[in-house]
Amino acid sequence: GKVKTKSGQSTDPAASISLNELSPPAGALRDTSAPQKPVAHPIKTYATIDPHKVTGTRLETRVKMSRMRLKISERLKEAQNTCAMLTTFNEIDMSNAVEFRKKYADQFLKRHNIKLGFMSAFVKASACALTDSPIVNAVIDGNEIVYRDYVDISVAVASPKVIY
Repeated sequence: GKVKTKSGQSTDPAASISLNELSPPAGALRDTSAPQKPVAHPIKTYATIDPHKVTGTRLETRVKMSRMRLKISERLKEAQNTCAMLTTFNEIDMSNAVEFRKKYADQFLKRHNIKLGFMSAFVKASACALTDSPIVNAVIDGNEIVYRDYVDISVAVASPKVIY
């Protein structure tokens, strides 16, 4: 990563905190053998940050559904709750993932002490697909469709005692 020089200058132009700001205030390091009176330091204020420019925001866009779309969603939910649903399976070409795993399996095992599986590739592909198709990543909340600019994927993992 990027580091700060002794003068407090960063080798990373995006860094906003200098080494001087991380150092204790002058006189803060003193003999603690005798009790000291508490000293109140002024509160440091920071410039406001535009949340739309911060990576990792969790923004949502809400769009009110038309009456027809609302009725269709109600009927689909009713069908899901009352009818047997069909699950489909699609075959995909995994040859690149298999070759990648073969190439890096030993290196990954040595570095992380765990075998390299296919789950990370599936999760990454799913996250990319959900990002590319916002309607698939959307949810219905009442009479609104909520489009998310983020992706949440949960994966069950086994441990010696429980599944998380």
